[in-house]
Amino acid sequence: MRFLFVSAPLPGHLDWGGFLATAVALQRRGHEVIWASGEAVAAQVQQEGVRFASLAETGWRWPPPPPMARPAQMADAAWRRLRRLRALDQWLEPARVEAGMAALEAVAAEVQPDAIVSEMFIVASGLVAERIRRPLIVVGWPAVEISTGAEEDVMAEASARMARLLRIGGCEGVNFTRQGPPALRSPHLHLTFWSERWYAGLALAPQTRHAGGLPLDALPADATLPSPEDAPWVVITLGTTFNRDPAFFLAAARAAVNLGCRPILLLGRSIDPAGDDRWLERLPAEAVVREFADFRTLLPYAAAAIHHGGAGTTHALVRAAVPQIVVPHAGEQLHQARGVARTGVGLHLPPEEATVERLTAALAALLPDLSPYRARAAALREEFARLGGPPAAAQMVERSLT
Repeated sequence: MRFLFVSAPLPGHLDWGGFLATAVALQRRGHEVIWASGEAVAAQVQQEGVRFASLAETGWRWPPPPPMARPAQMADAAWRRLRRLRALDQWLEPARVEAGMAALEAVAAEVQPDAIVSEMFIVASGLVAERIRRPLIVVGWPAVEISTGAEEDVMAEASARMARLLRIGGCEGVNFTRQGPPALRSPHLHLTFWSERWYAGLALAPQTRHAGGLPLDALPADATLPSPEDAPWVVITLGTTFNRDPAFFLAAARAAVNLGCRPILLLGRSIDPAGDDRWLERLPAEAVVREFADFRTLLPYAAAAIHHGGAGTTHALVRAAVPQIVVPHAGEQLHQARGVARTGVGLHLPPEEATVERLTAALAALLPDLSPYRARAAALREEFARLGGPPAAAQMVERSLT
C-alpha cells in the first residue's frame, strides 16, 4: 500500500510519540511512504529514509506572530477570548488552510495514496482525504467524545470557519467532528502512542487505538556535562516552539539547586546573550545551558524533569521512566499535563503557580528513590512497552484498511 503522511513543518510535529517512527515501520513492512510538509523538516524526514514531498503551505501558521501585549483597560474575559482566537488562527485560518489544501491535493494527485495519515492540526488533510475519497488516519491523538464547552463564543467562530472551508472544498465533513469544537475526526482510526490508562475518565470513540512506546534507547551519558553522580540532573525545557519564558527557566533552575540538583536547561533555540537572553546571567552558577540535546544521552540519567508538556518530550520521559513536573504553556500541552497527573507519574502546575517555592516542593516529592512517582513512572514505561510502540502502530494502520 501507499501512504501519504502529513505534518506541520516543525520537528516536534514529526513526533507525537512515534509518528515518523511509524512511517519508517510501515516502510520496513514493504509499504511505500511519502511524507508531505514544509521544507523546514525535509532533512529530518529524509534522514530516516522516507521520501519527502514539499508543501508550499500546510495550513499551520509558522512562524507565529509576535507576542501580544494586553491593553491596559481590557477586561479578563475579553483578553481570554482574544488569546483563544489567536490560538485558533494557528491552525484554522481559512485562507491559509485553503492554500494548504491546494498544495496537498497536488501532491496526492501525483502520489495516488491508499490513505492519508495526518497529525491532528492539519485541517487540509481531512478535506483532501474526502475530496479524493481516501481514508484518513489521525496519528497522535484519540477520537474523544466532546460536547460544547464554556468557550461558545470562540467555538462559534471556529464552526463558521470550518463551514466556509467545507463549502470551498465541496465537502460534507466526513473527517471532522459533528458536535463540539471543530477538529479532525477519522471514522477509520485514531492512533495514539500512549495507553488507555493515560486517558482514564475520557470518553474515547471506538476507532481509537493505543500503541504505547518502547523504552528509550540509552546511549552513554553526555560527557560534556558534569556527572549525575556529583549532583542529580534535573532537565528543564520548553521545547522548540513557545519557549521564551525566562521566569519559568529561572524558577525551575533555582528549585533544582535548592535541592542539591544540577539544572540542565534546553532552550530549543539559538542562544543570544547580548539580546533577549541576558536573563541567562541571572541563572544559578550550577546551571548548564544547552540549545538541544540527544534525549538518549540525557534522560536515562536524569532524576526528574520540569517542562512544558510537549508530546514528544512527555513521551520520551515516560519511556525513560523519569518523573516529571509539567507546566503547560500552549496548545495541546495541557492534555499531556493531565495525562501525567492521571497516571501519577508526576505533577501538573499552571504557569502562574510555577514559583520557586511551588516547584521546589513539587520536585522534592519526585526526587527520592522510593518516591511513589518514581515507582509509577517505571510501571508506566512497562505498560507502554507491552503495547508495542511504532511496530505495533504500523500493524494497526494496516489492519484499519483491510
